Amino acid sequence: MKKLALLANVMLLVGCYTPMNNSGVSTNKPWIDVSGTRLDFNGDQYDSCVKFNLRFWPQEAAERINLYQSCITACCWRSEKNEITLDFNKDFEKELAQKGRARKYTPGQVTLKVTHSNFVNLTKVTVSPHGAINNKGLLKLKYEEIDDPERLAQLQAARNTVPSFLAESPRVSTIPLTKSKKATPAQPTANIARPVTGSSAERAKQLLQLNRGTQIDTYFYGMNKTYRKQGSLFLLSSRFFQATPYGQDSFLVSCHAKARTGIEETQLKASDFACGKWIVNLQNGTVEPYDTKAKTIALL
Repeated sequence: MKKLALLANVMLLVGCYTPMNNSGVSTNKPWIDVSGTRLDFNGDQYDSCVKFNLRFWPQEAAERINLYQSCITACCWRSEKNEITLDFNKDFEKELAQKGRARKYTPGQVTLKVTHSNFVNLTKVTVSPHGAINNKGLLKLKYEEIDDPERLAQLQAARNTVPSFLAESPRVSTIPLTKSKKATPAQPTANIARPVTGSSAERAKQLLQLNRGTQIDTYFYGMNKTYRKQGSLFLLSSRFFQATPYGQDSFLVSCHAKARTGIEETQLKASDFACGKWIVNLQNGTVEPYDTKAKTIALL
């Protein structure tokens, strides 16, 4: 009877296996990849290199974690990392302080614990909280947009102010302003009520679109493709650009786009997606990436 019970337990475990990896190891989840193993003198496995083939919803959640160190873009030896914690709210406070707006995810942390049984040649991962990752490797999170009104006001004021060092530049006074009832003479000043929107600023925006428009479109095309793979919707609006003086003959142009995302068309959420900050030099006709996002897009 004991042998029959043992056999029944083994058959039950076998029924949960996915096909073997290239290393000849079975796993309890299809999104676990065992890239290599280490064996002792008896031929028993004492270590393995495990990689998690995960996808994220929303996609931006992946930006909060180190995909390499979390064994998602590279395998990790079980002896060195048998438990991985994905902390999606680790930099929440920092991002809120910097940008005035940040997402807070639920669950904030997802833990993956890896074990292996030589008896049944099975590598197993336990996910906490249970059900956070589905059988296809999709890690789905809920989120809330948190605003810091005071910080947002500070950032808006900074965007509406010409840097003081520009007030000493004789070239600043040559930038024509758009005609308006509230327009003031084009005199250097340390405080303008809104960003420069004259012809020079417009030319800077046009130059960005001309030089980097294809790369920006490619970036959003890739984002749309990723969302579709996850079975979700990504409805993108037009791009928006804001130009601020940045030294002589140059502008710092910020790019962003509004979009609505979600699983169901009737429950889409509005989001703002950045497409980088760029330094545009009108005299040289050059457009160079300024922040990390722009540097990533420039490589596309």
